[in-house]
Amino acid sequence: MSLCGRLTALLAAALLAAALAACGKGGGAGGISEDDLASMVPTKADLGQDFAGFQESATLDTNEGRLQTADDPEDEQKDQQTFGRVVGYDRDLAASVATIQADAPLLIHIGVTLFKDGDGASGYLNDDIGDIQALVGRTDLGLVLEAVDRFEVPPLGDESMGLRTRASAPAGEGGPETVYVTYFWFRRDRIIGDVALARADDTDVSQQAETLASLLDERIQRVLSGPPTPLPTNTP
Repeated sequence: MSLCGRLTALLAAALLAAALAACGKGGGAGGISEDDLASMVPTKADLGQDFAGFQESATLDTNEGRLQTADDPEDEQKDQQTFGRVVGYDRDLAASVATIQADAPLLIHIGVTLFKDGDGASGYLNDDIGDIQALVGRTDLGLVLEAVDRFEVPPLGDESMGLRTRASAPAGEGGPETVYVTYFWFRRDRIIGDVALARADDTDVSQQAETLASLLDERIQRVLSGPPTPLPTNTP
């Protein structure tokens, strides 16, 4: 597996999300459409010149897609029904081997997920955190999740939380043997925003994650308070 492929696999396993492949469309709810969700998630252009060389991809994160890639499909389906998950939208920026910089992350994930109500969003978020913690010591997609640690994050939206994970991969595959990921989740009513940054070292990037989460929250509030923000024609 390539470096970027292995990092993408780590995010997919740790977040219990889809494998970042195109999935079928899901419907909006309560006036929030899929286009609105896409408008909430910052693009590569929004993050500045430092990430100009990153490869950008984006996709809907549908319930069907999650079931196809979930560690426990039955549990995921139960959670979707219990908490009223509707659909999500994910964007990923991956550094190529040629453009990796010592002071930059290897991969950035930014996403939003829509639920039928705020209680459901809160329940799903906290359940998802528990599912991630339960993966410690297990091997998934060629990676061993070795540690999951919570850290304090500033208040954002209705609730917010942070995690740091460490996972190892077999040596000799052209990339780092250990990958560190910093996550920042927050909930604004019935929308969950999530940010993840993957690195090959244990540099503290919590401030960078906080900055991205704040940018994401600004976009969420902008869309919720007015007309949908048009996406650039060349946005993935």
